Amino acid sequence: MIKMHIASLCEQRGIRNPASTLIKAGISQGIVTKYLKGKVKRLPLDHIEKLCLLFRCAPNDLFTWTPDKKTDDYPENPLQLIRQQTGFDLTAKIKSMTLEEIKKKFEDVEEGGK
Repeated sequence: MIKMHIASLCEQRGIRNPASTLIKAGISQGIVTKYLKGKVKRLPLDHIEKLCLLFRCAPNDLFTWTPDKKTDDYPENPLQLIRQQTGFDLTAKIKSMTLEEIKKKFEDVEEGGK
């Protein structure tokens, strides 16, 4: 099953108030609630674009996939690219780093990701 994982993306991006952030991005409050609960059946293209711009991601980053049937779970299945993974907690990662480590990481990014 393919699901949106907007709440997880907000957490990974350090967005403390996801609802107001999504509303400011131009998505109505009722839809925002559905997105954050993962209870969405349809997704307009303009929302995909707004979400991708907000999260600075590609459309496939908005979704996760969990196989419904064992027969769907094979390595060559293209949906493996968006298979549900353990979330990356940016806040926890940064809190575990020293100030010097954080500075070094950002220097590496500015110099081309060495």
